[in-house]
Amino acid sequence: MDGSLANFQLGISPDGTNCMMIFVDEEQRMTTCSVSFQEFSQFIASLSQAAGEMARRRTDSADDDPASALALNVSSAAFKLCARDGYVLGALASDAGEVVGIRMCPDVANQMTRAMLLTLPAMSTS
Repeated sequence: MDGSLANFQLGISPDGTNCMMIFVDEEQRMTTCSVSFQEFSQFIASLSQAAGEMARRRTDSADDDPASALALNVSSAAFKLCARDGYVLGALASDAGEVVGIRMCPDVANQMTRAMLLTLPAMSTS
């Protein structure tokens, strides 16, 4: 899902053991997800943790480099091409377990790859 979240709906089963989440973006595209109570609780906990991390990064002035205070130390990454629209989909994960979803057009992926390669020092292959 790209764009901004325009609408979120939550439905709960009569017995309270499952729920359906519906996410609608600004272009009225819907993503639905059916989850158990435990999965929903984990989702809420993850949102709370992300909100806390966002607040911490905004108020953390102890670091001398403001850009690094907002940076995520990436320990792993995974990407794939979306066959539907040709965008690159992926996730960056930190060593603390934070995960950031990525969705970018191929041009931006090429620019980012080039920029990263140009910042790396030359390495010897011998």
